[in-house]
Amino acid sequence: MTGVSEREEVERWFLRQGLPHLIDGYRASTDVFTRALPFLLAVFLFNIVGAYSDRFTGWAQALVAGISFAIVLGAAVGVNLLRRRRPFQRPSEVGSIELAVFALAPALPPLLFGTRPLLTALGIVAGNLVVLVGVYVVVGFGLVPTTIWAARQTYRHLSQVLTLMGRALPFVLVFSAFLFLNAELWQVALDFTAPAFWVTVGLLSGVAVVFVALRIPREIAQISHFDSWVEVHELAAGAESPLVTRQVQDLRGDHDPPLSKPDRFNVGLVVLFNLGLQIVLVSIVIGLFYVAFGVFAVREDTIITWTSLDQLGPDEVIARWELWGTDFVLTVVLLRVVGFLVAFSALQFALAAVTDATYRQEFFDEVTGEVRHALAVRSIYLDQIVDEPTADHPVADG
Repeated sequence: MTGVSEREEVERWFLRQGLPHLIDGYRASTDVFTRALPFLLAVFLFNIVGAYSDRFTGWAQALVAGISFAIVLGAAVGVNLLRRRRPFQRPSEVGSIELAVFALAPALPPLLFGTRPLLTALGIVAGNLVVLVGVYVVVGFGLVPTTIWAARQTYRHLSQVLTLMGRALPFVLVFSAFLFLNAELWQVALDFTAPAFWVTVGLLSGVAVVFVALRIPREIAQISHFDSWVEVHELAAGAESPLVTRQVQDLRGDHDPPLSKPDRFNVGLVVLFNLGLQIVLVSIVIGLFYVAFGVFAVREDTIITWTSLDQLGPDEVIARWELWGTDFVLTVVLLRVVGFLVAFSALQFALAAVTDATYRQEFFDEVTGEVRHALAVRSIYLDQIVDEPTADHPVADG
C-alpha cells in the first residue's frame, strides 16, 4: 500500500467515524461544500420556481422562466470563468464568491418578475443562507456518518447496551415511579396544551444536553492526552482502522498533538451525540414501560378521580379494549404523563452518567473510549503519513 492510498483510506475512516476535522488540512472550501455540490445545485436551480409566481401566463410565463434560468445559470458560469475554470466545470473549491452567488443570484429573477419582489427575494436569500449553514454543520461535522456509526456500534454491542440499561433502569425508575402515581402530575398533564407540553419536554431535554455539553471540554482534555507512543500504539491497534500501524520505535514525533478548536468541537459533538443515543435508548425503554404500566395499573375510574373529570371524552381516549373480563384504556393524558417522565428521567440519567462514578464507568467511559481510539489513530496518522513527503491529493470523499 502506497503512502497516498494509505492516507486516503485513513481519511475515509475518519469520515465514517464522524470525525472529519481530524483530517489534516480539512477546510470548508475544499472538503465540505464541494462534497455537497449536487445538493446545493439542486437547491440553486429550484429557486427559479419562486421567480415570478402567477404574475405571467402562457408564453409569457415560459419566456420569464427561460430568462430566470438563464440569469441563474449565467451567474454560475460567470463564477467559473472568473475562477479560470471551464464554463460548466465542477468546482474543486467553493469559496466566498461561489457562496455569495449561491445565496444572491436566485434572488435576481424575483426582483425583476415577482409579484412581491423585495419580500420574495429576501426570503430566498434567507433560505439559502440557512441551507449553507445546515450543509456546513451536517457535512462539515459528519452528522450523517456519525449517526450511521453510532447505530452500527449500538447494534454490534446490543447485548452490552441492554446490560447497561438493565443497570440504569432501576436507578431511574425508583425516582420517577412516585411521580407517576401522583394525582397532581396527572392534573397538570391534563391541563397541558400541546405547545406547553412540548416546551416543558424541550426545557428538560435542553437542560440535560447543556449539562453534558459543559462537561465535555474536560473530557476531551483527558481522552486526547497520551503518555507515550506505546499507549498510542496499543489504542490505535484496537481501533479497527485501515491504518497500517508502524512499529513503536518508528514513531518519533509528538505523540500528543494538540487539537484545534474545530477539532475539539467535532470530537465533542461525537461524544455528545453518542451519549445522547444511549440516553434516548434508556428513555424509550422507560417510556414503553410506563405506557404499559399505566394501561394496566391506572384504571379509567382512577384517571377520572385524579383529573377531576366527569368522564373521559372521545378526545381523551385513544384506544379501549376488554381483556380478561376487564376494560383497559389508553388515553392522551397517560401519554402526556409518560412524556414528562421520560424527559425527566433522561435528565436524571444524563446527570448520573457524567457524575456518578458507577454509571460514568458503565456509560460515559464507553462512549469516550471509542473516540480515544480514533485520536490515537490521528497521532500516528499525523506523525507517519501526513509528515511523509507525498504528492498533494484531495481529501477522500468517503
